[in-house]
Parts: sequence; C-alpha cells; structure tokens
Amino acid sequence: MGDKQRGVLFAVLGSLMFGVSPVFVRLVLDFVNVETMNVLFTVFASLCFVVLFAFFRKAAHFRSILGNWRKVALMSLFSAVGSLLYTYGILFSGPVNAAFLIQFTAVFTILFGVVFFKERFTRLEAAGILVAVVGVFVLAYGDLVLEIVSTLVLLGAALLFASANSLSKIYVEKVNPVALAGGNSMFVFMFVFTYAVLSGKLETAFPSVTLVYAFLGSVTGVVLSFILFFKALEVFEMSKTATIRTIEPFLTAIFSFAILSFIPTANQLVGGALIVIGVVVLSLTKEK
Repeated sequence: MGDKQRGVLFAVLGSLMFGVSPVFVRLVLDFVNVETMNVLFTVFASLCFVVLFAFFRKAAHFRSILGNWRKVALMSLFSAVGSLLYTYGILFSGPVNAAFLIQFTAVFTILFGVVFFKERFTRLEAAGILVAVVGVFVLAYGDLVLEIVSTLVLLGAALLFASANSLSKIYVEKVNPVALAGGNSMFVFMFVFTYAVLSGKLETAFPSVTLVYAFLGSVTGVVLSFILFFKALEVFEMSKTATIRTIEPFLTAIFSFAILSFIPTANQLVGGALIVIGVVVLSLTKEK
C-alpha cells in the first residue's frame, strides 16, 4: 500500500473514531452531568497516553511535557473550558448539531492566523467563511430560544478550541504532537476535576455502564482519532487530510441514527452541509 492510500486510510479511520465520539458523550450524559462526564473522559484519555508513552518507552515525551508545562497548561485551560461548552452543546442540541458547529473551529483558527500572525487572506477564503456562516444560521433555525443558546455555546467552544490551536502554534510548536496531545489531556483532566470538585458537581454514584461508554468515547474521540490523523499527516497532504475530516459530522449523524435513533432534520443536514462546504474551501485554499 502506497503513502497516498495509507494516508487516506488513516484519515478515514480517524474520522470514524471522532465521528462516533459525540454519541458516547450523549450516552454518558444519560447518567451523569457535564462536569463528571468530562472528568471521566479526560482521566481515561490521560491514562491511555501514559500507558502508550510507557509501553513505547517514550520518556522523552514526559520530559517534554514537564519542560513546557506552563505553556501546555495555558493551552489546556482553553481546551478545558471549550470541552465543557462542547459537552453542554451536545446536551442541549444533540451530537449532530454539535458535530457540525464545532467545524467552525477551522474558521476561527484561520481568522486568528490573519489577525495575529498576519497570514494572507484571500477572497476565496472569505467566500468559504461566508458560506459557513450561512450554514450556522440555517442550522440554528428552529426552536429559536433553544437553538440560539446552543448555537452560541457551541460557537464559543469552537472559539476556545481555535484559541488553543493558536497557542499551540505560538508556544509549543517544538513539542512532539503526540506528547502535546497527552499533556493536553492530563492538564484538562486536572482543570475539570478541580472545577467539578470545587463547584460540588462531581458525581460518584452512577451505573458501571457509564464507565464503559466514557472509556470508549475517550479512546475513540481523544486518543485513536489524534494518533490516526497524526499518522495520516506523516504520509498525506494536510489540506486533503483536513478535507477528509469534514465527513466527521455526517458520520456522527449516521452513528446517532444507528445507536441513538436520532433522525437528522432538514435544517441540520442543509446547514451542516453549508458549514462543511465552507470549511472545505478554507482547507483547500489555505494550502495553495
């Protein structure tokens, strides 16, 4: 199998992993609150990365995290708040809306690049952003109060994730990506655990199946999805890998229907498709 075929395979498998993760989030939220769900996901993800680092004897990854802990912690703080908002978005509007709207992270990341890093901004990119914004309005059209609130929550999550992306570009570009992902999981766990304890929102009584769903969600959505995309980027163009990633919300819609019996509405599919088209235009244009 050639590099191109392996890159496509890794990217598609990564999208499958990330696409099913919001479904596990929704299943866990049937038994615990948002804060406890995030604690469970991040503790499992952190343990997985620790096991991977130890198994493959990557002590250098631990040293890299410790040597850059202030920078990684700052990035993780944005990720922690973003994760909480993203989970509330799934709770309020379901995994399908959340999966489509979180694609706006790419839009905010590019806008940050233009504002803070003086990156070039073309008319085609402006057209992509415009299409994505129209998609947001179509997606939000429905029960106005609920949809507007959940849309703003998810856009806030996308803004925070984009901020974390920008910080990683500024502060921790010399840190190995896998080490950075592991360090991010560990610090996010510390932040959300501390918040859950101090706010009195940490729940300890829940069915054992909750742990199963949380483990599967963290392994698919945090660990495997990142590793697979990292492997894809090693042998495949970034723009094409990013384009393949836009299938994630459609996969979430399929998994939501198959597992949760959620039937996507017309405005979800049309609005989501417009957001994805806008993101694809941005992804392809940025590499030219």
